[in-house]
This record gives sequence, structure tokens and C-alpha cells, in this order.
Amino acid sequence: MKRSQRNRKRRNGNYREDYDRDGADGPRREEAVHRDKAQKHFLRHMKKKLALTFLLVALVLIGLSVAVGFIGKEKGEEYGQRVLAQQTVSSGTIPFRRGEITDRNGTVLATNEPVYNLILDPSVIGSGENVKGPTLDLLVECYGYDRAELEKLMTDQPNSRYIRYALWMSEEERDRFLARETEINDNLEIKDKIDGVWFETEYKRIYPYSTLACDLIGFSSKDGVSGSYGLEQYYNDRLAGISGRTYQYINEDSEAEQVIRDAVDGQTIVSTIDVNLQTIVEEQIRKFNEEIGSKNTAVVVMNPNNGEVLAMASYPYFDLNDPSDLTVSGYYTEEAVAAMSEQERKDALAGLWANYVTQSLYEPGSTAKPLTIAAGLEEGKLAESNTYYCDGGWDYAEGKRISCHRLSGHGELDLEGAIVESCNDALIQIGQQIGKEVFCKYQPIFGLGSRTGIDLPGEENGILKKEEDMSEIDLVTNSFGQNFDATVIQMAAAHCSLINGGHYYTPHVVKEIRNPDGSVAETMDKTLVRETISESTSEFLKKAMTAMVDEQRPWSTAIPGYEIGGKTGTAEKLPRKDRKYVVSFTSFLPASDPEYFMMVVIDEPNVEDQSTGGHATNLTRSLWEAIIPYLNLFPTRDTGETPDGEASPETPAETANQTNGENPGNGEGPASGENPAGGEDPVGNGDPAGGETAAGNEEPGNGEEPANGENPVGGETPSGEAPPDGEDGAYSNGIFQGDFE
Repeated sequence: MKRSQRNRKRRNGNYREDYDRDGADGPRREEAVHRDKAQKHFLRHMKKKLALTFLLVALVLIGLSVAVGFIGKEKGEEYGQRVLAQQTVSSGTIPFRRGEITDRNGTVLATNEPVYNLILDPSVIGSGENVKGPTLDLLVECYGYDRAELEKLMTDQPNSRYIRYALWMSEEERDRFLARETEINDNLEIKDKIDGVWFETEYKRIYPYSTLACDLIGFSSKDGVSGSYGLEQYYNDRLAGISGRTYQYINEDSEAEQVIRDAVDGQTIVSTIDVNLQTIVEEQIRKFNEEIGSKNTAVVVMNPNNGEVLAMASYPYFDLNDPSDLTVSGYYTEEAVAAMSEQERKDALAGLWANYVTQSLYEPGSTAKPLTIAAGLEEGKLAESNTYYCDGGWDYAEGKRISCHRLSGHGELDLEGAIVESCNDALIQIGQQIGKEVFCKYQPIFGLGSRTGIDLPGEENGILKKEEDMSEIDLVTNSFGQNFDATVIQMAAAHCSLINGGHYYTPHVVKEIRNPDGSVAETMDKTLVRETISESTSEFLKKAMTAMVDEQRPWSTAIPGYEIGGKTGTAEKLPRKDRKYVVSFTSFLPASDPEYFMMVVIDEPNVEDQSTGGHATNLTRSLWEAIIPYLNLFPTRDTGETPDGEASPETPAETANQTNGENPGNGEGPASGENPAGGEDPVGNGDPAGGETAAGNEEPGNGEEPANGENPVGGETPSGEAPPDGEDGAYSNGIFQGDFE
């Protein structure tokens, strides 16, 4: 018998014995069999479930492994930062240093000074009486704080770890506390301990020269993040750096660790400005406004051969370290400021901060006459040998006349004489000769009507007449600089192209940009935009404008031994009836090969008759007299006298020419009908720059107010008096006579 059969019988025998003992064999046996089958079925089912569960867990673990591997490879750094952020106990900012602004020679015009914020940590200060008491006592001792206020702060915010209690302390104030803290904490004989106080470093923007070049530099916010106006605004992205961070966190070993991300400092802007030249310019502007005064006085000095701006200034000025102070320049009194409304104060500040050279429009007047002549020469519409007869004005309708500043007329003038005498009548004829097509073609070529591209914010475009909208009267008035608007920098850039051989360079005020380590990041080379005129036209204009300065009387710009070229300008402001003027003068030297160009613009000089007196001419002479020695420019003429011999080094030209009210050059007084200053009126009855004066306020045919000097009341003087009998030798108070339609 097989073993399995014997075992089965043995088991059956045992069951039978059990059943016999219990006295019930059938039911007991069935129950045991059923239980045995149930157990076997349960075991088989559990094995299947366990196998399935194991398989699922394995699949999940494999999937997680793959996902973790992918995350670690593709986004490990990002998630690492998130984990770091979740574990951070505290963090702080490391401020960047805003880039400096310097002049062309490295003199610092804008820099940074470290300042310190006092930080309190109440959770540490309140950790024990041996800390709280001494720490608060020391704060009171060093800074005079209110002890009760400090106690209340500790009570109200006991768990705070960061309270900026005082801002922008000096290094001396910081060190005062730190020295006493060290002294107390190092004293082992006492239990007192100073803790929970620390200092956070920031940088304060400072301007060492206060008001110098304020229009050009602009100013920045206290934190150095953003700039307003000037270079601070235009180059803000280069000047501003990137703040750093410090992170304190708990690592896997529950220990505090710190991660530091260093700040990136801003770049340094090296400007084209010469700080000494800028100082000279501003000093002369200040003197002028102390003696005479104006609504605004602006000067720009440039290198005509590359577009670099060497000095740029205007009055009134402001303090870069406190730009909201309206009283610095004396233009506004404290009483006037106190009486201002909030809106009036905002408007005054906006006007003060704006750069007159780039952001103000004006009618240029006679400084535009060389541009008109240049256009005609370039297009072959004019020749140097052309002559024009000035009879004192131009009649464009019955009883309607546009007058020259010399009512008796200049007689016959050649092209050079038209510039020297600043003759309106000759320019009218020249404008008609070249036509509006050529005239309108060359205004944009000279950069008028559009931004020059100077690297300063808020530059204005200018306003010109389109060819299709230009009437005959528009062409006539535009030809001698009236009835269109430009900016000072536009006129300066245009004149630079006239005298440098016809090359129009973009004006710029930055020479290079340097990295924080001093290496050069970018160099701003000269940018040639276009050619405006030929070399021959440029040579003619330099000669004509040099003759204009040499023959000026009585307010002469001529300086013995030096060749200076230039052109006057007078612009009457709207509304014409108010008789408010902007007078200007452009000049350059050495005239034969210009190295320096200067433009002076005076907006509303504080005199009764703003159109007379040679104010721009006189200021120009004072500037050159101060600038020439600094630049170490040597004389370019053999004689110490001007060509006609009126002036000497000991006797300034303006003094020699005004002795006893006579004109020493020809023996005739200013009232004799001669033109003593190339169109300037020495007796206060006319226009120092070509007669562009007026009291007129009637509308011209194009619907605009009359141009500078439009006097539609029959040639009457401002007081209503008729001009001198016969008009010979009289000076017009307005260029438009008769009703202007």
C-alpha cells in the first residue's frame, strides 16, 4: 500500500475515532471537510492578491524612479530653490552700487555713499533681562531714543526678527553703537550682553558738484533703482545694477547655513563733458543773470567735428542733491514758493528739471539765414556772385509790407553781405529764388523738424511747414527764420555741419561706458548721419560768418588775435502782441578750421526792450574770453587788432565802439542809419539780429499768428509813435507793416 493511501486511511480513522467519541459522526465530518476546503480557497485567493499588489507596487516604484530621475535632470535647480525657500529661516538684500557718472577726464559727477539702516530683532532682544535692559539702554544712550517707545515695540512684536527702526545713518553714527557694543560684550565681569541690533548697508546717491550740469546729469531715486531726467534716466539700465541676496536656512542636519548671492554693481558712464569748461559756462551764465537776468539762459559748447557736447547748461538750475528745492538758483523766492498751490509747485518743478537745450521749442530767427543760403548754393539756385537790392522791405500787397530792420535799405548786397548785414529783404529774395521745394527739402537735411538723436530723454521734434501747405508768405518768413520751431540742439547740430565741411554728426553726451572693474564695455564713437552741404559751400559760409563778427558794432564778439565766426538771431515769441523775445548767437573758432562751436540762447532777457542790447553777443564774448585761456588756444591772427582796427587788448570792442555813443569805425552814430552790428540796433529801437521784432498780433494768411517782428499797424513804434521822418536811418520795430492777411 502506498504511503499516501495509508496516511489518508489514518486520517479517516482519526476522524472516525473523534466522531465515535462525540457520538455524532456524520455532521462533524462534513463540517471538517467544508472547513478544509475554505482554507485552501482562501490561501489561493490571498496568493493572487499579494502577487497583484506586489506587481502594482513595483510598477509604481519604477515609475517614481523614472520621474525623480527626469525631475533631477531637467528641473533639479528649480526644485532645489523651492526646497531652499521652504527651509529659509531669514533672508536679506545685498544692495548694488549704482554706476558713477564722470566727466571726460574721470572727474566724478555722480557717485554713491554708504548709509546704514538700524535693524532691531525683538525675538533676540527679549530673550533675557541681561540682554533686553542693556541693549535698550545703549540705544537710548547712543541715539536718544524714547525708552518707553522701545519697550512698547518689544512688547507689541515680541516674535519679530526684522524691524527697520532708523534709516540712512552715517558711518559715524553706526560706529558709535558698535564700539560701545564691543566694549560691553567683551567685559567678562558683567552679565550684560548687547544683542539683537544690527546695521543694514545701503547706498545713497550723491552729486559732489551739487548744481553743476544738473540739466544734463539728472537725478536718481534714493535707492538708486531708477533715474529721472538727464543721463540718470537715459542710461538707467546701464547705471542700475542687480541686488544680491542672503539666505539663512536649516540643512538636513538641522544646522543653520547661509547662501550668499552677490550683488552686481552698475556700469560707469563717462560723459563728453569737461567739468572745467562746464564750470566756466555756468559761472558766466550766473553772472549774466545777476546783472540782467532772464526767463532762461542756455549755452551749449560742442566739438563740431564729432558731435561731442563739451558743456551744456541753462538757467535756472537746481540742486541735484535736493532737486525739489525751487529756491536754489534764486529764480523763485521762498515767499513765492510758499504761495504756490500743489499743482503750481509741480509745474514749476517740471519746468526747472526740463533741459531747455533739448526740450524747448523756439523760432530761431536770423541764425537760420545761413541754412537758407546753403540750400540755394547746394542746388545751384544761388551763386556767390549774386547780388540783391534792399530798399528797406518787400511789398506783397497794396499797403502790406515786410520790412528789413533798416527801413532806408541796405542798397546792393552780395550773398556774403546778406549774411553780414542780416538783411531780411535780401533773404526774402533768396527764398523766392530757391523756391519752396528746395527750401522744404533742406530743412530735414539740416536736422530740423525731427529729433537729433542726442542721448538725453524727452527731446522735442520741432515744427515745420510741409511743402504742400506752404504759402508764399510762409516761404518768405521761413527764409529768415520765422514761423517754424526748432530746439537749441537742432540748430547747434545744423550749424556744426555748416562749418565742418558738411558732415552732420549725431550730438552725444556720453563718451564710453565702463564695467565695475574699470574695463571698457562700450565706446560711443562719432556717428555720421549724412552729408548736408559741400566743402565749397561750407568754406563760403565760414568766410561770411567770420566777416559778420569782424564787422559787428557796437556789441562785438571779436577778440583781438582770434578768428571767430558767428551769426545773430532774434525770435519773437507767441503771442506777438506781448513783444517777448528769445535772442541768440552762434559762434565758432578758429573760424578757418573750427575746433569749438558755441550757441548762446537767452529767453526773455529782463530788460524793457528785449530785442535790443546785444545780450547774446555780449555773453558770447565773455564766454570766449574765459574759455580761450583754459583751452590754451593760441592766436590765429598776427595782429592784436580786429581787421578794421577798432579794438585792442586793453580796450574791449564793445567799450571802444560805444564811446560817447559814436561808432569809431566810420564816425557815424548808431542813429545815422548805418547797421552797426550786422542787423543789430544799438539805440534800442530795432532788432539786434536782423530786425525780427514786432508788436503785431494779427493772423497771417495761413491762419497762424504773424512771425517774429510782424507789425501790422503801419510801422508804428510800440508806443504808437510814428517812425522818424523819411525813415532814412530809422529802425523798424516790426517787420510786417500794414494789415496782414
